[in-house]
Amino acid sequence: MRNFYLLLIISFIPLIAISASKNDSTQSVISYKLNEQFVVDGILNESVYQNPAITTFTQKDPQEGRPISEKSEVWVSHDDHNIYISGRFSDSNPDSIDVTLMRRDNVVESDWFFVYLDTYNDDRTGYFFAVNAGGSIADGTLYNDSWDDDSWDGIWENKTTVDENGWNLEMRIPFTQLRFNESDKMVWGINLNRDIKRKHEMSFYVMVPKKESGFVSKFADLEGLDGIKPKQRLEILPYVVQKAQYLVHDENDPFYKSNQYSTSIGADLKFSLGSNLNVDATINPDFGQVEVDPAIVNLSEFETFYEEKRPFFIEGSNIFTFGYGGANNNWGFNFSVPELFYSRRIGRPPQGNVTTPGYVDFPPETRILGAAKLTGKVDETWTIGALSSVTERTFATIQSENGDRIQEEVEPLTHYGVFRTQKEFNSGKQSVGLIFTSVNRDLQTDNLKSLLSNQAYTFGLDGWSYLDEDETYVVTGSIIGSYTSGTEDYLIKLQKQPYRYMQRPDKTYMPLDSNLTSIGGYFSRVMLNKQKGNFYVNAALGIISPGFEYNDLGSQWMADRINAHLVTGYRWYEPDAVFRTKSVYLAYSRTSDYEDNISRNGFFLSSNAQFVNYWGINFNTSYNLKSVSTTLTRGGPKLNIPSNFSFNFSAYSDSREKITFSPYINYWENAIGSNEKYFGFDLEWKPSSQISFSIGPEYALNYTSYQWVGNFYDTQAISTYNTRYVFARIDQTTVSANIRLNWIFTPTLSLQLYMQPLISVGDYEDFRELTNPPTLDYNLYGSEGSSISYDPESQVYTVDPDADGPAEQFNFYNPDFNFKSLRGNVVLRWEALPGSVFYFAWTNSRTNFDDPGEFSFKNDFKNLVNSESDDIFLIKFSYWIDI
Repeated sequence: MRNFYLLLIISFIPLIAISASKNDSTQSVISYKLNEQFVVDGILNESVYQNPAITTFTQKDPQEGRPISEKSEVWVSHDDHNIYISGRFSDSNPDSIDVTLMRRDNVVESDWFFVYLDTYNDDRTGYFFAVNAGGSIADGTLYNDSWDDDSWDGIWENKTTVDENGWNLEMRIPFTQLRFNESDKMVWGINLNRDIKRKHEMSFYVMVPKKESGFVSKFADLEGLDGIKPKQRLEILPYVVQKAQYLVHDENDPFYKSNQYSTSIGADLKFSLGSNLNVDATINPDFGQVEVDPAIVNLSEFETFYEEKRPFFIEGSNIFTFGYGGANNNWGFNFSVPELFYSRRIGRPPQGNVTTPGYVDFPPETRILGAAKLTGKVDETWTIGALSSVTERTFATIQSENGDRIQEEVEPLTHYGVFRTQKEFNSGKQSVGLIFTSVNRDLQTDNLKSLLSNQAYTFGLDGWSYLDEDETYVVTGSIIGSYTSGTEDYLIKLQKQPYRYMQRPDKTYMPLDSNLTSIGGYFSRVMLNKQKGNFYVNAALGIISPGFEYNDLGSQWMADRINAHLVTGYRWYEPDAVFRTKSVYLAYSRTSDYEDNISRNGFFLSSNAQFVNYWGINFNTSYNLKSVSTTLTRGGPKLNIPSNFSFNFSAYSDSREKITFSPYINYWENAIGSNEKYFGFDLEWKPSSQISFSIGPEYALNYTSYQWVGNFYDTQAISTYNTRYVFARIDQTTVSANIRLNWIFTPTLSLQLYMQPLISVGDYEDFRELTNPPTLDYNLYGSEGSSISYDPESQVYTVDPDADGPAEQFNFYNPDFNFKSLRGNVVLRWEALPGSVFYFAWTNSRTNFDDPGEFSFKNDFKNLVNSESDDIFLIKFSYWIDI
């Protein structure tokens, strides 16, 4: 059966569809060549405005297909170094124009103007630039025809003015900020979009109906940019950072004062190779985060995934996206294309540990000696991306009990590499791409050799093919191989990872092999997607072998899995007397492993609707049949899991209002009484055009009948493979909130405050051990000849499985917890000059663990507030030099 799945998936990859010519645009825009100096001041008094303007805009909302309700005039012009976009946006109620100020890339409901540029004219990629009437901006990149990414921040200028007739805009975008293929007669793609807040109106120069698919491929032609020869791009961004840390510490710690104040200096470098490729390099980079990561209580066996926030990595990151191209929608259902490049692996905290007792100066991160990135297009059909980074050999310093200072290596010298390329054929009807990742470490100590691989590689192919002339159906596919090597001790550790658990005593396919020094595996997935129309279909089939490993540079949460799903649905885009839009989807999914242990087998129903007053609701429910868990015992035998169902509901109010409200409720329950309940809401208040305040409290209750406590070896536990698998019932209560205040003084000066209080309390009771796997039969400690006692002073439980028998007693610490956290930061950001930014940031964090297992909001909050805090103050200035 496994070979059948593999052959079926591979057979989809070489599909070639019917050929078709490039989509020729029926609309065109002329860029006027300037013969005078252009002053970006928001006052439309240059002679270029005597030329005919673009005035034809079509509504997408609220009345699809109708002309825009307010007169709009847009001009495109250029000189030898810049492209200019100008607009005069008339308004019959100018006092209702929204001039709300926002953080960069924070696109909320307002009066906006967007310009979209397909500079390669490839019908798939591009840039967007947006300005609202108050002068706030957003920008980013377009990819996969209809997707966008706001992580890219270009350096460009704009100015807006508001008068008695409406509002006006002028934008200057340097050609050096854009990638394109230089030629004597260039044609780009272009689209324009005006949003009018009070009417909920969104109008485009080229409007793509909601039933249709694609966006970039429908752009108009931008002509007139003949003979543009931009200067070679060379930008240097030096920076200086001064940090002061006031941390909770041991007063006798000899390292604290020397680490309290630090200064760092470095620089980023950008230069172009021609007009279509860009190189980013960095020396002693500053990869400090402006915003703190949220606090999370993780009771699972998998690591917590955090989003990337470092500019060097997030800029252009969509080029490295793998396995999703071609389709405008992807469904997972407990399966997804692996994220082979998780950039937070680079510069992570050292992974080693120290073996000498004493005070330790342990570095919080691994310093990146240097990194370089190449991104761009060789031509309009061929994308390329490459990244190389070296992190230094890192040492922890220990002051031993006799006063000597020694160093132990905690992270080896490491090279990380990624190469990604894609080639499109037949005017984008088909595409083939590849990705290659590598991690190479110079391991010199036995300690690190047992913890880390010496080399790890992945190599993958992906692509898509449309199946019809109208591009309604598309099939996407990917296949990946992996290879990882290391010592026998490391390979044993790798085989015991929670997404693999090869040490399971009942495992029959690829059980643990203690002699391995390398491991390899494969992944493949194929998906069919209906791109447009009211009726919807999505189906996928995927496999991932037990030995597939990509966690050295990726973020891995699955292996040993065979998955399939089918989704059908219907979307209503036309308004009626009650709803503006509505949709319903029904899905079936099945997931098993290579032993055909079914871990998920169930149905999913989802629906959402927006009312005519622009309020909306979302609803989904699922039901999963009885299944098998190979992870619940954390490396022990598989267990039969009862059926379960879930119910989720959310709503939202009209986003135009000063106060917006979005409540939600989630519920999950299985057949033996375990359940989870989440209640919360998001509230945003915009009292003025410069201030916004949001709060998102959540209250969660989790009752689990089988929460893993520990595995304890005992030769007398014959029926459970010489191990006692101990579980308990847990009652967990979690209260949290996300609180944010934005005060935007000007489009270039802002103050942001973020806070996240969290209290999570877990109370473990009714400790028991499994007696007859794979059933959930158990023996409750304290009954049937067993005993359990608790020493509150040492906080240790002592269990005697058979008071009168040969089994030995064993101990475990009280797993009750009461985790309280308060994290927050204040960031003052001033863009003093285009591309040159000053930051002042204060980060405050505190934690408290008093009263484990006992939830009392008043007492817990008091303990948290009274706890000592870590305070970090940071001043950073970066200066943009354009040579």
